[in-house]
Amino acid sequence: MLYLIVILCLTISNAYYGSEYYAEWQTGVDNSISKQDQFLFPTYPMRFQSQVTFSTRFSVCPQVLLMHQEIQWSRGRNINYQTYVSDVTIYGFTINYVIWGPAVVPILSVRWVALVDDQVEIQYVHYQEKDLYQLSQGFGARAQDFMISYYPRYPAPKVTAFIVGADFEIFNSLFTSVRIQMGLPTSNSMDVRFLTRDYCHVRSLYVAYFISNNYLTLAGSVGAYYSTQNQFLDNGNRQTIRAQKFSRLVPSIYSLDPAYNILAQGISGFDIHSYAGSAYLRVTAESMINQSQVYTLVYGTRGDTILTYMQASYILHPPGMPYHYYYKNYDWIITKDEQIVLEETIEQEKKISELKKQ
Repeated sequence: MLYLIVILCLTISNAYYGSEYYAEWQTGVDNSISKQDQFLFPTYPMRFQSQVTFSTRFSVCPQVLLMHQEIQWSRGRNINYQTYVSDVTIYGFTINYVIWGPAVVPILSVRWVALVDDQVEIQYVHYQEKDLYQLSQGFGARAQDFMISYYPRYPAPKVTAFIVGADFEIFNSLFTSVRIQMGLPTSNSMDVRFLTRDYCHVRSLYVAYFISNNYLTLAGSVGAYYSTQNQFLDNGNRQTIRAQKFSRLVPSIYSLDPAYNILAQGISGFDIHSYAGSAYLRVTAESMINQSQVYTLVYGTRGDTILTYMQASYILHPPGMPYHYYYKNYDWIITKDEQIVLEETIEQEKKISELKKQ
């Protein structure tokens, strides 16, 4: 019996890492499509891949969320494009760009968020023409309702959405328009409504949904509704970006070490008209100042693009890895009555800066 105890103690002693809110998050921007000749004078269909390498490898294969920060397309032609991820590993992944034309897309800036977090679910949904029968034909204001379902572990989820691809028929339309209205999320589903207007026909729509149950994660959308007083209708300044700002208060935990915060933003709806040239949209976010509890989301346009409505979605998450990291070692102990119990032998705490991940 003595030998058995020794073997068990040596064999199944183990260690593991963890913390109360353990999660791995990283983010970055891909500017591969930025007025290179191949995008200014493309041959369709155009396919392009961009390799992303994580600054620090993940412990397991992460989920990856895409969103568009900046996009430009040629006026007066149908728009048909898509972005998606592939070949995701703990070291990186691939962003795939597909442009079917005929509209030229010379600029497409994509922000990505990669995460290992059991409180987050990412879904990519492709709504095809047969699904969008109300939006893919007709004239005037039109809407279509859908519902998304997610794993029923979210008692009070936060859900937001990003447009990552679309097929717009705008030949006879003054406006290119698509909007996403999201209902109140329940524990396992949420209603979603897509809207368009004029002769803009939405024949296909690719949407990325972000669902989180972590109360520390902030997610949502901001937008300016149709208004003849909207500053985007002032077409006098065509050289610089005409921007709208939205400020948000965030919990104090986010200001402990702003360099580690994950702040991401992307386009989730628009209603635009361009008299000449190209249509142009851009979304950015101003990082928080140290010890401040305010960050600012900025979106806008430039040139001849008239923007009567714009919606942007955002995600804000505390440090990409836990600020405090715990290492605990446990040994299995067999008592006299042959019951197995767990005895904690080591406990130490480290900050992220002290970690060394290979």
